[in-house]
Amino acid sequence: MRKQASARFVLKRVVRVCQSQPIPITEQSRMSSSAMDGLQSPVKSSLFLLFLTIFIPFGLGHFVSYLFRTVNAVIYVDLQTDLSLPASSLGLLTGVYFLTFAAAQIPLGVMLDRYGPRSVQAPMLLFAVAGSVIFSVSSTETGLLIGRGLIGLGVAGSLMSAIKACAIWLPVERLPLSTACLLSIGGLGAMASTTPLHALLSWLTWREAFLVLALLTFCVVVVIHFSVPKAYESKNTRYSDMFAAVGKLYSSWTFWRLALYSVFAHAIYMSVLSLWMGPWLRDMAGLSDSAMASVLLFGAIAMVAGSLTFGAITDYLRRYGVQPIMICGTGMVIFIGFQVLMASGLPVSPYLIAMGFSFFGTSTTMNYAIVAQSVSPELAGRVSSSFNLVVFVLAFFLQWLMGVVLNLWPAAQGAGHPLEAYQWSLGLMVALQLPGVLLWLGFRPWKRAV
Repeated sequence: MRKQASARFVLKRVVRVCQSQPIPITEQSRMSSSAMDGLQSPVKSSLFLLFLTIFIPFGLGHFVSYLFRTVNAVIYVDLQTDLSLPASSLGLLTGVYFLTFAAAQIPLGVMLDRYGPRSVQAPMLLFAVAGSVIFSVSSTETGLLIGRGLIGLGVAGSLMSAIKACAIWLPVERLPLSTACLLSIGGLGAMASTTPLHALLSWLTWREAFLVLALLTFCVVVVIHFSVPKAYESKNTRYSDMFAAVGKLYSSWTFWRLALYSVFAHAIYMSVLSLWMGPWLRDMAGLSDSAMASVLLFGAIAMVAGSLTFGAITDYLRRYGVQPIMICGTGMVIFIGFQVLMASGLPVSPYLIAMGFSFFGTSTTMNYAIVAQSVSPELAGRVSSSFNLVVFVLAFFLQWLMGVVLNLWPAAQGAGHPLEAYQWSLGLMVALQLPGVLLWLGFRPWKRAV
């Protein structure tokens, strides 16, 4: 009975979100207040203490996650030089991060709901420490794949642990804003992987840089372990019941409808930023390595600004009945427009492309909060990770697919891939996102909450 009740509750909440009328804010507030009343934690007594013991530690985890995710966009030239990797192998090497990241999502969601974010996030980051060390010492493609895969596994819980923590200690209607702030910290990680990393590589080799990243990640483990309060009470729910609820969720068309409208856009956003933006800037804009790192830095700044802007706009407009899905979808459509601009071959400033792509691409990440809002806080881990699994499997596949398409037009010596290669690869990505736009319009997002 407990198994059936849990599954019915998950589906009922997701169905409510997918209906044209959104969940009333008052109902969300009651649900959030009830959940928070059950957690008598000293953390809630001070917003400043909440910031220090919850937001900063888990934000640092997401910082490291994004740093690892986007680092290959800067060091790909060194990898190609040292190992003679073609575009398809480079795409696979970078994309395996997404594959292992995705593989961890379902057990991760169950563990987050059972044991809480503190007990899950710190041990998992140790895999990233080991992976970074292996990556730094490997001289074969296989060794690099193992190291990169362990890194993806280790940081797989960074954002989900942060969202789970916010769902526990913050009102549910504040999830879009808190998620946006967390994502902005991830943007700082992306910033660190651009010009700062390029400057570091003038002193260190890329292998030594990964040893530095391993040390940095271990420091984050220590911060999370000692600063996050032990306020979460482990659940006695059986694993079979918890996994069954996830199975029911995946069998629901309403969940897929809610996920699919933005999932391709978000996966492409991650795939391009974590690797293919760098080659595009080199091949299409003709930038040097240092100029490319500078443009990527401005793109990362735009990512931080986009996360904060979309979070603030959503939080402000909700009081006037504007649904978060309206803001998310509008930004997504503009984001697709920048991809069309990248494929067009028009003489557009690379700064405009990188910043516009990064700024409006952050709107796709808002769907994490939209999905998390659809359930009670104790189920937030499973629902968020179930959605995240779909995103990262697609990100792995699409990043590899772009490399395969680019390889159809081999890179000329010193000239990179031709315009046609990027037109076909980016054109394919745009085509994959158009059905999501139609799904989004089917939600009638312009209707206001009452």
